[in-house]
Amino acid sequence: MPTPNRTLITAALMGLTFAVAGCTKSDQAKTQADANATAADVKSSTDKAGSEVSADAKKLGADVKSSAQDAGKDIKTIAKDPEVKKAAGELKGSLKDLGSALKDASKKHKAESDDGSTTTTTVTTTTKTEKK
Repeated sequence: MPTPNRTLITAALMGLTFAVAGCTKSDQAKTQADANATAADVKSSTDKAGSEVSADAKKLGADVKSSAQDAGKDIKTIAKDPEVKKAAGELKGSLKDLGSALKDASKKHKAESDDGSTTTTTVTTTTKTEKK
């Protein structure tokens, strides 16, 4: 499959060939040499740009990988912290209590609504965290 650069170079060479068709052999040879030099310059520039982009992409990938590893280490350290574990346990207990209270309130509300009356129930949960 032709690349855009290859297509451009081919079109340029064909244009130069048609333009110099009426010129002398030495003019044609000089024009051909100029066209070849230009094609080589274009190829060199394209290769250099590709190499630079590849190097930048590799550097970016390494930076992302390093940042992800650092974040993973930080998260692991935080997760192992006893205070964080204690707070997580308290939160879990509070959420469990809240769920039970909501379930009980729902059952109570349903039972009361079956007899035609309405009741509003408010549940308040307080969590205490102590710092050492």
